Amino acid sequence: MTEPITKPRVSAAAKTALVLAAAAVLLAVFALAAPGSKFFFPLVSLWCNLALFACVLLVLRVAGVKFDLFHKAIIVGLWAAALVYFFWALGRRSFVYIWDYFNYISKQYSAEAAFLQSPAAGFRFIFGSFAEDYTNFITLFLEFPFCLSDHTGDSFAFCQVFSVLPMLLVLLAGLTIKVGQMLRVKNRFWYFLIGMTWMVTYPWLRMSAMLSQPDWFGLIFGFSILLLTLDFRFEKLEPVRFCLLFAATAAIILSRRWYLYFVVGYYFAYAVLVLVSSARTARAGQKKQALLQVRNLVLFGLMSMVAMLILLWPMVSRILAYSYAERYSYYNGGGFVAEISLHFFRMGLMNLVLVGMGLWFSLKKRKMPALPCLAGLEILLSMLLFTRIQNTGSHQMLLFLPGWFLLFLLGAAALAEGISRFRAAKVVFWVFTLVFATSVRCSPLTTIALPGFLVDHFPLKAASEFVRLDKLIYDRKDLPQIKAIANWIDTHCAEGELSYMIPHDMLYCPDHFKNCLLPEMPINDKLAFGFSVPGTHNFPMQFFEAKYVLTADPFPQTFVGSGEMSHKLNERFLAVRDEYFTQEATFDMGNGTTFTIWRRTASPTRAEVEYYLSAFKEEDAQYPEMFSQIAESWLAARGL
Repeated sequence: MTEPITKPRVSAAAKTALVLAAAAVLLAVFALAAPGSKFFFPLVSLWCNLALFACVLLVLRVAGVKFDLFHKAIIVGLWAAALVYFFWALGRRSFVYIWDYFNYISKQYSAEAAFLQSPAAGFRFIFGSFAEDYTNFITLFLEFPFCLSDHTGDSFAFCQVFSVLPMLLVLLAGLTIKVGQMLRVKNRFWYFLIGMTWMVTYPWLRMSAMLSQPDWFGLIFGFSILLLTLDFRFEKLEPVRFCLLFAATAAIILSRRWYLYFVVGYYFAYAVLVLVSSARTARAGQKKQALLQVRNLVLFGLMSMVAMLILLWPMVSRILAYSYAERYSYYNGGGFVAEISLHFFRMGLMNLVLVGMGLWFSLKKRKMPALPCLAGLEILLSMLLFTRIQNTGSHQMLLFLPGWFLLFLLGAAALAEGISRFRAAKVVFWVFTLVFATSVRCSPLTTIALPGFLVDHFPLKAASEFVRLDKLIYDRKDLPQIKAIANWIDTHCAEGELSYMIPHDMLYCPDHFKNCLLPEMPINDKLAFGFSVPGTHNFPMQFFEAKYVLTADPFPQTFVGSGEMSHKLNERFLAVRDEYFTQEATFDMGNGTTFTIWRRTASPTRAEVEYYLSAFKEEDAQYPEMFSQIAESWLAARGL
């Protein structure tokens, strides 16, 4: 009797890899058959998202995490709630995207234009940016479904609910389960519900997304690193886990340069954890096993470091050669002490109470003390490293979230395990925190986690100016006036002619007028960028080339640093404006600010350039290549 022939079993991971490989081949054929097709970049983006989602599922599998129907229902429910929230929150405001809030929209437009030239030009645009401070890596994953939208700033933010959030939710659910497994939580229902919702509603998770900064994309790789390492002590060599760790580390660095502080802080804390674990193993009489763990850790660390240096050498060489501490000194608002206070305010009282409960729970029950130590050391080291350069803005808070979320989950475990006592009070505390968190206004000026209705009715008179400016910036009531000025510039400046705007502030800056009609930018080449931050902005020679100069009264200075430079330029301009300019038009912005447009009547001279340059003697002494050298080169080119 012959044996029955059985077909070899192919794993789901292998099938997925084969399908993705086949799709990649088809994309390559399509690129050759229809170069410059408008469909190629969206299809590449869709492929990248599917491949990344497959990697996310592989991370969960390697980490030993499985979802049941309850977990899946919570994930889908939270995604649906986020969809409604983003649609409502983006639709009820009138926000103009400026500075970093426009950075990635601009990159997305440029990526689309590059791929319309040819696939080679598109990929050159992506990979050729790896030596830059802001790479174009994220654009690969955002084009789909952005290509289906109206290409405005709000639609760019909204599309991230489809291209970024699903993977983040899956990983956060996996992290919640993994930490619960390590803590051996008994009340899994309440633990998962509290822990997952507490993390998802945390304001600084969505803050950058609401302002169209897709920096939260990098957290996909940050949470993947956590899942792959939390309970792994290098007891054996696992090639799949190591490949995923290496890929996630490279990807998070490419997502945004400052995630490097998380990478260095976390891996240092993790290495300490593994070494302590190995020491305990050795004391238990398993010296061979302990040496094996240390050997595997060192081997993986050295090989990964060498490979990372080779892969990301353009970025690494840029970091080593560039003095970020000097160039970013304007953003240093007080160093480490100020950073601690910022974290305190951004956490909010309820979250700090939750973290305190978790720490007490871990200490009292002796539940995985390694977890709070790992999280605390990572946060501390990342904070120390980051504050050598600058203090964090709201979007940079993302690099600390993996550590803080571990502490959140400890608190969720403490709350869930004791839920039977004072159940009603604890449920009310949890629900109130969620409502409070989801009500926090995601404004560029937000530093304290407060709901919008509290900000608008803040009782202290000293905060009234902050409240006024916050409302003006987050929900523009002067958009018709901004558009009117933009149309005036477009009408009165022919191709090749230039206008220069002196104000460079959150309330008013050139970007407000350039980007008020997105995706159209008719005055992008007719209005100069601006001049404000020492060490970042060059002395503005466009001021002398401009046909028109715009300034405002009162001059906007929305909580700027002491080294801000546009006000110095404005003071010099006002003192001599009648010698070189004549008034051309005025615009009442309807909020107490009046813009005046001045037309240049006299050609610039060396004396005029030196007059303005003399206001920046300190900056010139520190950055001569950005001031006097640029001015001299400009004067020499014009025979002045």
